[in-house]
Amino acid sequence: MPKALVRGASLHYELSGKAGVGGDSVVLLNGIAMSIGNWRPVTEALVASGRRVLCHDFRGQMLSQKRVGPYSLRGHAEDLAALMDQLGIESADIIGTSYGGEVALEFALAFPAKTASLAVVDSVSFADPMLVAAVEGWKACALADPVAFYRSIIAWNYSAEYIGSNRELLARRETAMASLPRAWFEDFAELCDAFLVIDLKGRLGPIAAPTLVVWAEKDILKGESYSRSLAAEIAGARLSMIGGSGHAVAMERPEALAALLEGFLKEAATGRGPSRRG
Repeated sequence: MPKALVRGASLHYELSGKAGVGGDSVVLLNGIAMSIGNWRPVTEALVASGRRVLCHDFRGQMLSQKRVGPYSLRGHAEDLAALMDQLGIESADIIGTSYGGEVALEFALAFPAKTASLAVVDSVSFADPMLVAAVEGWKACALADPVAFYRSIIAWNYSAEYIGSNRELLARRETAMASLPRAWFEDFAELCDAFLVIDLKGRLGPIAAPTLVVWAEKDILKGESYSRSLAAEIAGARLSMIGGSGHAVAMERPEALAALLEGFLKEAATGRGPSRRG
């Protein structure tokens, strides 16, 4: 997997597929505990439709350089812009889930000419006390014990149906999590700090790119009310819901997410942009 030196940090990335449909590539931005591989089913579906897809781990995440903080949503956006420049990508359809969606919003504000369209999944423009408490709890568990940390995020990230049907898979993921080095958990805690100072509410009006805002039906972390609040600030933003999934929709229902994104990308490429719908 290639890597690029970007603003003083070594970032691992993956560029899949041919030149993008309509001249634009697609960028997929990770949730806070994700890595490039977690996008694989979505990436494969988009590549199969003829698109070129760029994924990368943010600085501080699994494959990219550690201990180059402090981290910030804006800093991640600046890293992406620099990475795109290195790869010769002038503009892209910017798609992010959760933490990655919040980075995508910062990117669209800072680099409008590089943002062909924007899709944010299970993301927020602010954090209420419940969300803050959840993230602070994750941070404390990450610094205390890997198994306790993984168990602390399960219910927040997946639906009850997914948990009940995937106990063996989740147990394997727990074992993998427990094997990670201490540095991963320290960096995760710093990424939490970057999220906890989020201040996007009231700032999104300048975004002019065609925009899709998505929430998962059973997301108890960053659900419908957050998505509606976010979309209300972006002119013409389209709202969509993916049924039957918890927060980690890119892993729980990747096929449904890929199909929704593909439809949006085709619509955005016409130049008409999506129309608002509730």
